[in-house]
Amino acid sequence: MSGVKIAWGLGYDGVMRHISEVEKGKACGCICPSINCSSPLIANKGDIKAHYFSHQANTGCGGESALHLAAKQILEESALDQSTLVLPEIHGYYSCADMSGEIIEQCRTETPCFQIVEAKQEVRLSIELIADVVCQSDKNEKLAVEIFVTNAKGELGENKYKSIGMDAIEIDLSMLSWNVSRDELKRSVLQNSNRRWLQCSRRYELERELKIQVDDAVKSIDQGYLTSVYDMAKYLSNNHDMPSFTWPSLKATRTLSNSNSFTVFRTPKITHFHDEWFPFAYGYKGRGIVEGKVNVDVILFVVSNHDRIAYSENPTLLISFDERADTDFSRFHLGWLNIESWKRKLELIADNELMQKEVEAKQKVQKVSSFVCHFKEADDKKKMEILCQKLGLPLPKQASKHIFCWNASQDVWRTVVWTYKIHGNEGYTIDSRSIADDPWLESLLGFSVDDRAYEHRRKMVGFWLKKLFELGILRRVGWSKYEVENSQLKNFLPWQFIK
Repeated sequence: MSGVKIAWGLGYDGVMRHISEVEKGKACGCICPSINCSSPLIANKGDIKAHYFSHQANTGCGGESALHLAAKQILEESALDQSTLVLPEIHGYYSCADMSGEIIEQCRTETPCFQIVEAKQEVRLSIELIADVVCQSDKNEKLAVEIFVTNAKGELGENKYKSIGMDAIEIDLSMLSWNVSRDELKRSVLQNSNRRWLQCSRRYELERELKIQVDDAVKSIDQGYLTSVYDMAKYLSNNHDMPSFTWPSLKATRTLSNSNSFTVFRTPKITHFHDEWFPFAYGYKGRGIVEGKVNVDVILFVVSNHDRIAYSENPTLLISFDERADTDFSRFHLGWLNIESWKRKLELIADNELMQKEVEAKQKVQKVSSFVCHFKEADDKKKMEILCQKLGLPLPKQASKHIFCWNASQDVWRTVVWTYKIHGNEGYTIDSRSIADDPWLESLLGFSVDDRAYEHRRKMVGFWLKKLFELGILRRVGWSKYEVENSQLKNFLPWQFIK
C-alpha cells in the first residue's frame, strides 16, 4: 500500500471529495484522482492521527494531482453561484524625457475582479496550449486560469498565452497544506493565494492611455521651453542689459627654459546680436558679431540637447539655456565651435611672447650675474653704499668689524639679510639655518660653506632674528622660525645695534 497521504479523492460520480466528506475505510467510494493511477482509496479516519486517503494497493503514486484537480473543480462550482474571482493588480507605467532631459512619468494601478458565470476544465486553446480552466464573466470576458501546485508556468507558458492574446492568470497553491479543507481551498483559489498575470491585455491598454497622457504633457512642456528660448533670443537681439554670461576663454600655455610657465588668455565676446532667429527642433539659430569685427553663428537651444544639434563650419557660439535655473550664471552655458583659426592665432601670440620672455629672462640673468660679480668684488664700504642706495638709507657713520664666517662686515651681512630676506616680504617664513647656508647670500658675499663657518653664521643670525622679533618686526611660528610681520619700517637701520 502506498504511504502517500492525500486529503482529496475522486468520487465515482466524478466529484472531488475531501476526506471530511466521506465515510471511513473502503466505504468512501473514492479513487485516486491521478490520471495515471485511478486506484481505489481507503479513508483513514482514526481518533489520533490526521485523517487522510491512502491507496488500497502499493501503486507508487505520489498523489500530486489531488489538490490541483480539487482547485479546478472549485472554479467550476463557483460559476454556479457566480462567485467573484479576485485578479492580480494591474500595473501600468509609462515615462518619457522632455526636451531638457527631465523624466515625465505616469503610473496607475487597478485591482479588477472577475464574476464567474461559467467555468470549464481542460480547454484546448491552441495546438500546444490546454488551459486548466477557462472562465467567463458576467461581462462576457474570458479568462484562462492555471493552478500552480508543483510546477509554475515559465516564460514559455506565458508566451503561449501572449501569442493567442488570451488573458490568463496563475494561482499559486504551492504553500497550502496537503490536508487543506474545502472552505480554505475555496478562499485560497478565489481570494487569498498569491496570483500573477501570465497575459493581461488591460495592462497594454492602460500603458497606451498613460502614453497619451505623458506624450501630451511632454509636448506642452517642450513648447514652453521653445517659447522661453525664443523670448530669450529676442531679448538678446535688443543688445541691452545683456545677461551675466560666463564667456569661455581660449588659452595657450608655454614653458620657459628656466621651467617657469605662463598662459596667454583671450576671451572672445559677442558685442551685437542680429534680429533674425530661425527655429529648429531644439531652439533657434541666429547671427552675432564678435567685438565688432567677426560675424559668427549663434545657436540658442534647450539644455541637454548639445549632441542633437547640426551646425555649419563657421565659428559658432552655442548657448545652452535652462530656464529652471535660479541665476544667469547657472541658466546659461556657453561654448565655441569651429574656432581653430582663432586658436592658431593665439598660439602664434603665445610663441611670440615666449620669445620675448626668453630674451627678457636672459637679460635678467645677465644683469643679475653682472650685479653679483660687481657686488662680490666690492669692498665692505662699497657694498654698504649699494645696499643703502637700494634701501634709501644713509650710510653708517663708521665702518663695523669684519666677520670672517660671513666674509663681510657686521653692517654688511645684516643689511644684506634685511634687504633680500626680510624687507618687503610680509608673510614670508625665515629661520637661521636656511639663511646661514642660503645660495643667494653665498653668491653675494662669497662666504665659506664649511660646517664651522655655517655654525657661526647660524648662531649670529639666530640671535639677530630674536632681536627683530622683540622689536615686533618678526612673529615667531616655531622654535627657530619666524614670519615677517612688519618689514617696511621707515628709517630703520638694519645694521644698528639692538639692545
